[in-house]
Amino acid sequence: MSGSLEMSLERWSPVDALRIVVGAVALLAILLVDRLFGDALVSFISDVLAGFRTIDEDVVPALAVVARVATLGVLGVGVVAATLRGHWRFLVTVGAGAALGAALVLLVDDLLSASAPAVVTADEFLGFLGDTGFPTAAGLAAVTGLVAAGVPWFERRERRIGWALVLLLAFVRAFTEPVSLETAAALACGALAGALADAVLGTPSRRPTQAAVVDGLNRSGVALADLHPASVDARGSTPYFGTTTEGTALFVKALGADERKADLLFRLVRTVMPRDLGDERPFSSLRRAVEHEALVALAAANEGVRTPPLAAFASAEPGGFVLAYEAIDGRSLDGVEPEELTDAVLAGIWEQMAILRAHGIAHRDLRLANVFLAADGVVWMIDFGFSELAASDLLMANDLAELVLSLSLKVGAERAVAEAERGVGAEALPGALYRFDPKYLSGATRTALKGRPELLAEVRARIEAAGVRS
Repeated sequence: MSGSLEMSLERWSPVDALRIVVGAVALLAILLVDRLFGDALVSFISDVLAGFRTIDEDVVPALAVVARVATLGVLGVGVVAATLRGHWRFLVTVGAGAALGAALVLLVDDLLSASAPAVVTADEFLGFLGDTGFPTAAGLAAVTGLVAAGVPWFERRERRIGWALVLLLAFVRAFTEPVSLETAAALACGALAGALADAVLGTPSRRPTQAAVVDGLNRSGVALADLHPASVDARGSTPYFGTTTEGTALFVKALGADERKADLLFRLVRTVMPRDLGDERPFSSLRRAVEHEALVALAAANEGVRTPPLAAFASAEPGGFVLAYEAIDGRSLDGVEPEELTDAVLAGIWEQMAILRAHGIAHRDLRLANVFLAADGVVWMIDFGFSELAASDLLMANDLAELVLSLSLKVGAERAVAEAERGVGAEALPGALYRFDPKYLSGATRTALKGRPELLAEVRARIEAAGVRS
């Protein structure tokens, strides 16, 4: 168990939210399957496992003894160690996960009706350790809830041991109890209970600390003289401003497990929405996601897009990653007054957009916060965290809609559409008109348009008129 259990705690993190969603969906799916196809499914599983009835009658009880001795031993040692170290928050959290898991499975047990005879039967031996009825469904849910609640507190090896014991107990129970979906429901109840306990009672912060960010950048060859939190819109990351020992100003974004799970939850919500947003599959790991952002930023800069140079890619404990960019003196457009958006500035914005389109790069988040106006009046594009190379026509159309509508909020429909026509050509806008719809826009742009409902209609009318003229 980690020696730093009493670190700062956080409640209802994106990690816990995703775990709750997955656990709840799994439990509901099990109940629904049992209700609709339970008898047929259980009969099929029983037939498939019929071959296990030829197993020596001592094999399953022996496995049961091993699983139970190992589980009781590991849990006992863990509880004693946590007690001796005074890790009371941890003990309360895992205890709550276990109790809630047992309670949940008792509540749903009556909803499961399909069953078939046990695959393997054996006589009791060695007392309760050889009793094939141990653990009960409530007992399995309690152990699962305990391990699930402890996951954020455990080291990687401890997590693997915990889940291995849970799966071994579930394996033994599945073969020695009547065939049903009760074991699967117990696992789902335990997983959901552990996530709920963590969300309510709190878990150790899974965000890289400022010290970890500094250490990671130092290991990547970036020596910092200063690093401090930044109060800027940096959705999906923890932002900092820093200065190297050579005097170079940096913008640093740190991403950890919370940001990874928040992105997965965000993508899950977008997937179930009844609209095509053109999302690709999530990356296999946080490392791959952060590397992709760095790749797109480098590719965009290589093609001539004005975006801050990448200064470093680094790792930061626990399990996080850091991107450092050279900082630009200026402001994002959401903090710029409308009168500062001159024709030259708007032309500069669309010049950058034209380069992106010419090389098939979709930014995918062209709200005002991600277009930067430097102190010298030069336009920069920032934050390629959601971007795609070799983008589809749909994604390119999304970018057009987002940028035109977000700019229209600042400079009005007439100027926004006129500058877009000059920047990317009048023929491009009518082809993207079907994406000029609030459901395809970022939350920031969609919210702003609610206060000016006439603006969207005016923009669409001007684009349609431009299509007729062309």
